[in-house]
Amino acid sequence: MVELISVHIPKTAGTAFRHVLLNVYGVSRVLDDYPPDRIYDPGTVINPKIAVIHGHFLPSKYHNFFPKAKRIVWLRHPLFRLISEYFFAKTIQDYNNVIHAQLLEKNLSILEFAKIPAMRNFLTRHLTGMQLQEFDFVGIQEFYNQDLITLKNLMGWSKYSPTVKNTVKNSNLYQGYQKSLQEIISNDILMNQLAQLNEADLQLYESALHLRAKRRQESPLIQSILADWQRSQFLLQATQLELEQKTQELQQANYWLSKNSFPSRAIELTNINKPQLTEKLIGFYLDSPKFPLVINSPILSLKGWVIGKKSPATKVRIKCDDFLLSETPVNLSRPDVAKAYHLPDGENKGFQLNLNGTGITPGTILTLEVGFSDRTSVTIATLKVVS
Repeated sequence: MVELISVHIPKTAGTAFRHVLLNVYGVSRVLDDYPPDRIYDPGTVINPKIAVIHGHFLPSKYHNFFPKAKRIVWLRHPLFRLISEYFFAKTIQDYNNVIHAQLLEKNLSILEFAKIPAMRNFLTRHLTGMQLQEFDFVGIQEFYNQDLITLKNLMGWSKYSPTVKNTVKNSNLYQGYQKSLQEIISNDILMNQLAQLNEADLQLYESALHLRAKRRQESPLIQSILADWQRSQFLLQATQLELEQKTQELQQANYWLSKNSFPSRAIELTNINKPQLTEKLIGFYLDSPKFPLVINSPILSLKGWVIGKKSPATKVRIKCDDFLLSETPVNLSRPDVAKAYHLPDGENKGFQLNLNGTGITPGTILTLEVGFSDRTSVTIATLKVVS
């Protein structure tokens, strides 16, 4: 029986929330409604095992269906949602999306992008036909972890543990994203122009904060302050992650500089722990390079994709004797993989990991490892330098 109908507005933590739903209900009980590839007609018979309908649809679509199901939606500050989509569109370069194609072909600025009619008051448009007060739950992305716990209690989710920290990762891969974001939000004139284009959304967001205050029995006056604080912490975390990545690159360089350099090396790939991979992963593949190979360059680049089963795959790393040599997030868009495994197009399953191989010697064993959002990991393969 359908007990939950979840409206996923793009760039409002809907993909992260989908993973929570999969963990709580299981893959077979969550029905995706994501046009144009996966559209569910509520007038047709539904599998009685289905407990959740989640996807990009107007809430009015299910007005006359599943009366006992709770209706929920996640919102995000409209200007930050707009900026996020702008850079996301510039990165994934999806020309099948008419609006994104317009951005790419005309190289629109953020203000020009915001002036496109379909982008103005985006949140309000996606809630057409239903008032916020009619939802059983309105989550705020800025309070994602706190609101998840509230939703857990509302739904009686025994399988969801609040001790597992769920974070909303910044999936933008746009080069210099943090710097560009800071430039936009520090431009008072530009931010005022964006606000004027989205007045209805800003009012909607304030209403959502008031609903949250009422739900939590808190003062409505502090909600905006708390949201700004949460957002600042998120931006700080993103900056720290960039710093950690640079630090790892420096450590990696120093590690290999302590060893002798080499002109070329032959490397073999060996898959291991297959039973464990089946338990932890739905799928994994290295698109490049093809093994065995001989590297003549100090940089070895591994490209591929990975899909976690019970918990999302978040990182891919290479180690040598438990020493971390390189690590990269699983944050590349792979629409081909999403289509093959019937996943939302917005889910990032791809990765590219670069390893500085200067100094590796014959006999060196490198382990390729996947880390998951629940902080577990699994070794998926070994790389052996044979000559």
